[in-house]
Amino acid sequence: MRKFYSNDDLRAIREAKNYKELLVVAIHVLEVMRNLNPIKQTAMVCGPISTGGTKSREANLKIFSRAIDRISAGGLLVFSQMPFEDDMGRIYKSDPEFQGLKLLEEFYLPIFKNGFIKLMCFLPGWERSVGATWEHEQANRLKIPRIYLSE
Repeated sequence: MRKFYSNDDLRAIREAKNYKELLVVAIHVLEVMRNLNPIKQTAMVCGPISTGGTKSREANLKIFSRAIDRISAGGLLVFSQMPFEDDMGRIYKSDPEFQGLKLLEEFYLPIFKNGFIKLMCFLPGWERSVGATWEHEQANRLKIPRIYLSE
């Protein structure tokens, strides 16, 4: 999935000071994905990263990454948020202003509302994740189809 991220995108992610700056990069990547694959619809994997799952962020990220690879290999076009994860954490820790639901509301919600994501794929244990539960609620509200992945 890194093929959709240019070196400039990766640098902009590392230099971002807030979630809105990350969103600009994400929208650029999603537009590149759409332009290169105009017929395919874009999916996104949802599940525990910082809360829920294995209780280990590192282990959760490995599971997440494997699921993205597996789904992509199955033919779906998947938006990988993996290149953003370290910097989302950095921004989150940088200021209490960026904590709570700020990441979800300022990064993910605009992506969902703008119709970039056409399918949300939920990992096992998503119900115990604050973020994935929120994403599930948004999928319901915005009528984005969902599938539930097996172990």
